[in-house]
Amino acid sequence: MSRSYHVEIAMFAANADQKWVDNLLSRFDVRGVDSSKQGLSRRISDVGIYHIALIRVLTAELEVSTARAVILAEQLLGLTHPVSVAEDIKLVFDRPSFERRIDARVAEAVESIAPARRGRPPKRRAIDE
Repeated sequence: MSRSYHVEIAMFAANADQKWVDNLLSRFDVRGVDSSKQGLSRRISDVGIYHIALIRVLTAELEVSTARAVILAEQLLGLTHPVSVAEDIKLVFDRPSFERRIDARVAEAVESIAPARRGRPPKRRAIDE
């Protein structure tokens, strides 16, 4: 069974703000992200973290539209050979290096980021003396 992370870990790993990650996950089906019902936290697997981080790189560094970046990330993370983007243009992806970098960021985030509590805070109870 693979680990499950929360959105704050994905934000840190992808070097993205919360609004960007929330918009991505609300508008697109991203592999490795389980967003079941309203009111429940999204669960993001290692694969989901890789997808979110790669989509962020494609949109921020290459200025690819988010919709196209989602498709490219799926192709790049699913194949071991270059991805053709036009007749004479191919993208080469150093997947092992990318995954090592993202794994290091996830490890750092896990050590320093606690998930936010959801819902109403528990009632304070008076201590009986």
